[in-house]
Amino acid sequence: MTTTSNPLEMDYAGIVEWAKSYIKNEKEQAHILDNPSPVLLTTYYAQAVVEGSVMASKWVKLACERHLKDLEKSKNDPDYPWAFDEEKAHRPIRFIEKKCKPSKGDYDHLVLQPWQHFFVGNIFGWVNRETGYRRYREALVFLGRKNGKVISPF
Repeated sequence: MTTTSNPLEMDYAGIVEWAKSYIKNEKEQAHILDNPSPVLLTTYYAQAVVEGSVMASKWVKLACERHLKDLEKSKNDPDYPWAFDEEKAHRPIRFIEKKCKPSKGDYDHLVLQPWQHFFVGNIFGWVNRETGYRRYREALVFLGRKNGKVISPF
């Protein structure tokens, strides 16, 4: 194993060791989940992206900032028409994690990651204060191939 901290300059054994420690660190910080989370992680993910502990693109950062600003507006401004309902946001996540099974692999259930909580939670959690109707009726996500897969340990 080489002594450099840059994985691009390491030999194969060094890269494997670096990857193991990276995944262990990400699991300790709850950036990667092995089991379904009992709580909604939408706001947690947004805060982690904005503070910089989770790397994200410019557009994801803007979406996270919007979510946090809208949360503040919904708490402080009585005229703001939208409210974030955590129960409505968590309901589809619990459904997916309990009822949906991956088509490939030896998995009993899906485990949504924090970024997936953010995406699904935003779609279903923001509702009109008066009517309870959802703020967003459609969503579009651009994602590289196989990025929705569960990260398996080495």
